[in-house]
Amino acid sequence: MAAGLAAQTMYELGILLFLSFIVGEIFERVGIESIIGYIVTGLIMGPSVLGMIEAEAVKGFATIGASLVLFQAGLREENAVKIFRHRQGLQLGIGVLLGAFAFIFGMLMLFGETFLPYSDLTAFVYLALGYAIVDIGVPSKIMLSKGMMREPTGKYAIKSSVINVTVGLLAVTGLVILNSSAETMLLKIAGIFGFAAGFYVLHEFIHRLDDYIMMFEEAEAQFAITFSLLLGLSYATEIIGLSTVLGAFFAGIIVSRSDFSDSRAFQEKIQAIGLGLFIPIFFAWFGLGLHLDSIIANFGAAAFLFGLSTVSKISIGYVMSRLHGMDKPMTVAASLLSLDIETLVVLLIGIDMGIFGNEILQIFAPSVLLSTATIVILYAVLERM
Repeated sequence: MAAGLAAQTMYELGILLFLSFIVGEIFERVGIESIIGYIVTGLIMGPSVLGMIEAEAVKGFATIGASLVLFQAGLREENAVKIFRHRQGLQLGIGVLLGAFAFIFGMLMLFGETFLPYSDLTAFVYLALGYAIVDIGVPSKIMLSKGMMREPTGKYAIKSSVINVTVGLLAVTGLVILNSSAETMLLKIAGIFGFAAGFYVLHEFIHRLDDYIMMFEEAEAQFAITFSLLLGLSYATEIIGLSTVLGAFFAGIIVSRSDFSDSRAFQEKIQAIGLGLFIPIFFAWFGLGLHLDSIIANFGAAAFLFGLSTVSKISIGYVMSRLHGMDKPMTVAASLLSLDIETLVVLLIGIDMGIFGNEILQIFAPSVLLSTATIVILYAVLERM
């Protein structure tokens, strides 16, 4: 029986990965980002259309894919302190978070009951905060594919996004702590401080560990140690109430300070296992969870929340980027529009706390598809200008 289940999983992963690359390549050739192709593949193969693969069957692989996107972004940042000392990125990240939250919350108070099945103040607070947080994964993947990560625009966008996500998820953690019992509250606070202390030690002393790691002359051994660190920090951030993808980003920052991370063999392995395997599965997995009937039924609510998030983020992002003298202010603003894992984390916390029912996931799903398509289209248009 176990062998049968394993064989079924291998079959489903193989089919999903193969078709994702075929459809993604077709999309690339007609000028559409391959990410959309991966999502469409999952939608077609999932319960909504052909019903060949269940999302739960590949969820674990998809989680690794999401983490690898952020890990590769973190590899391009050699000092975590510099991210939060980056004055312009700090202003943009927090400015978008606060500005978008205020705008979305105000509009929800005025019109929320008209479009959404909620009228509770707490629900509006969590929705506004969730949709004010930006996504790092999709823009990072697009910037990686277009070679923008080392450009000033890419660095500025990623730094501001990391600050936005970190502060936003810490705010959510604060809300959860305030609604926890005294004992749980102390445990969560201790967990956050413990993670911060562990990250600081690894970040500052990775060079001293380099000599021991370099003793493993095989690149495969170095890669295995790196992957263990990635998974370990991802697990740690999940446990303390943040997000696995944030832990993966911080793991990338730590590894970037090591000597072996600059080797060609190491870089090629990371690229191959990420872009060649887990990242396509992640986006296909999201497509598997979409249902056409639910998308249609909740399209009005999804479009309403997506519109509020897009209008606020693109306006604040563009204005602040212009004030900071960025060469491509609209590209920066476009990179802040995507909605994905980070917002989902907030909504799942809301479900766990009884603020939302599972219907919020069906409302959220179309918003992700809309925001992903929007950012891809904007990038394509801006490239041609």
